[in-house]
Amino acid sequence: MRVLVTGSNGQLGLELAGILPERGHEVVAFAREGLDVADPEAVERALEENSPEVIINAAAYTDVDGCEEERDLAYCVNALGPRNLAQVCERRGCQLLHVSTNYVFDGESERPYEPFDPPKPISAYGRTKLAGEEHVMRLTNRWYVVRTAGVYGRGRNFVRTMLRVAGERDSLKVKDDEFISPTYARDLAEGIVGIIEAGRYGLYHLTNAGSCSWYEFTREIFRLAGVETEVIPIPGSQYPLPAARPANGVLSSPGGPELRHWSEALADYLERELAAEDPSGR
Repeated sequence: MRVLVTGSNGQLGLELAGILPERGHEVVAFAREGLDVADPEAVERALEENSPEVIINAAAYTDVDGCEEERDLAYCVNALGPRNLAQVCERRGCQLLHVSTNYVFDGESERPYEPFDPPKPISAYGRTKLAGEEHVMRLTNRWYVVRTAGVYGRGRNFVRTMLRVAGERDSLKVKDDEFISPTYARDLAEGIVGIIEAGRYGLYHLTNAGSCSWYEFTREIFRLAGVETEVIPIPGSQYPLPAARPANGVLSSPGGPELRHWSEALADYLERELAAEDPSGR
């Protein structure tokens, strides 16, 4: 298949651009500088010039706190961008896979969220991402929506940040009452490629298996990296941020691809991506 990837300079986009050719697909990759999905004319032109069979929309404004401050920008990228792609895909007969987030939920559930649980976002980021999902589902018939959570990969991410901070402090405080399934971008990309190869349209939840708190995640990062910095668990109320986060951000994925356990993926990431670098990520 000929696949056009938006947001190709992000953590997921970088992995998609590498894995798709390995699986025998032709890739056209656009970073934000090459294609602003919020510009409908640019989207129309990109699809006309490249004639893809499938679009994978990995472009997003993912700075959760930044979305609170720049709501118009967040809406343009996270909601109108998917709308523009969906409208052009419907006219041209392309398939569209849109990447979304666990932040479409409020985090009040006592179990992992299933794909058709009612969304209830509690932040501007979550609201704009939900709007993007709805545009995709309503404006084209050939759609996949893939929600994920806690993504890390090449570039700036939570893992690198914790390792950098560990090199600057004897101890650090991390929330222990907010739960996720940390997801390695490479595993996520492989799962996404599998979804489009299967050709079964629909709504998916896709994360590495298992779950943990951010505190437990940090402890495992340090254990695997041989870092001795003390990690102190604290409630989220002691670490206020501009945007609310769902306390339960864990997703259940019935009927979707199964990815390996998050701890196994993390060990692979640290070996593959950081072994030859300064552990601080600098």
